[in-house]
Amino acid sequence: MKRALAVGLLVMATAAVSVGARAGEPASPTAPAGKIHWAEHFDRPSIGWLDPFNHDAGELKKVYGFAGDGTRHFLHARHDATSRDRPPAMHFGKAFTEGAAPLETGTELRWKWRALKHPTVGDDAWEDMAAGIYVVIKQPSMLVGGKGFKFGWLAKPGKAGQRQHGLLEVERRHDAAGPEWKSESVDLCALYRQVYGACEGEKVLYVGVVSDADGTRSVAEADYADFELVTR
Repeated sequence: MKRALAVGLLVMATAAVSVGARAGEPASPTAPAGKIHWAEHFDRPSIGWLDPFNHDAGELKKVYGFAGDGTRHFLHARHDATSRDRPPAMHFGKAFTEGAAPLETGTELRWKWRALKHPTVGDDAWEDMAAGIYVVIKQPSMLVGGKGFKFGWLAKPGKAGQRQHGLLEVERRHDAAGPEWKSESVDLCALYRQVYGACEGEKVLYVGVVSDADGTRSVAEADYADFELVTR
């Protein structure tokens, strides 16, 4: 999925929306070592997330909803782009309008995810994906690219070093789809230094997800859980 992020990320301060109902009452996850600056375990009705492109709330609910499997709460995403009334690619995430985590504190992003169905991608593995995570450090504008990362669980190995409006595309894995949860951990300050330079003075402005199949008119499906920004 290749689409402009600039307009959407400029409206991240808009009101958050709620998505579909949750099932089950799983146990709370165990807290990791380090100081948790922010966490989202999808264990309450209103999580303060938003659609940066400000689509209709009904469209958002066609793609995202809360669920539980007896072990954890999670965000379920399924983008079916095969029908005539298909929803557009939908982003959903947390905009830190206040209390943003500073990178120089050694900020680490942790999360769990599982790809349930990969879209039928062609030559470009980044065109659509079962699961993607956006981390925005500097918002892109209409004229200038931003800074940050797009972490992808791809259907097949993708081209390295590509950027989407300034955000570096980083392949985390291209495992086959299945029910097993995978844990991820990224040192955002260290990665930022490698790509953009000094991380001092920079902050995490947005963490969000995207599961999309609009480019290939297929289906993408994934679950997301246990997001944490951890400082040391």
